[in-house]
Amino acid sequence: MGASGQKAEHRVHNPRSTPRLNKERVGAVLQRCVGNVIEDWLARAKKSSDLNRLLLSDEQRTEHLPRLVEDLARRVDQSNALAQATNASPSPAAAAHGQLRYRQGYTPAMLVDEARILEVTIFGTLHGNLDHLDFSLLLSDVMAIADEVDSQLTQSIVSYMRCLPV
Repeated sequence: MGASGQKAEHRVHNPRSTPRLNKERVGAVLQRCVGNVIEDWLARAKKSSDLNRLLLSDEQRTEHLPRLVEDLARRVDQSNALAQATNASPSPAAAAHGQLRYRQGYTPAMLVDEARILEVTIFGTLHGNLDHLDFSLLLSDVMAIADEVDSQLTQSIVSYMRCLPV
């Protein structure tokens, strides 16, 4: 047996103990990374020509995000993705977001673009934290995120539409 074969056999019989990281649910990672999510979302939003037609400060553009992401993270941790798909609960943060964006001059299409950017940003954050994620819950948590972002978007648009003059 050659030197490389001996090394491989040695590793099989003497495995190294590697420290196990505490695995987290998606919601816990989002709560821990909310600042990074907002920063990354803003960078992506600044690249959108549609969103940048309105002159808003970074604070005006992101002031709604901490509550939406924290709300989303909490709901993901508390949810069963399949049950949530049929029982979306009201999100006061999403309703406030729709009213805010109406006052700022957004269009419904801009709300959709923001939600798409948020989802991409969240998935990017999760990708950057794969070592920390509990893979046994990852798929159901990602399904819950997609469902919750869609639910928040729907609630934002409904709130936005209520602001329209009759």
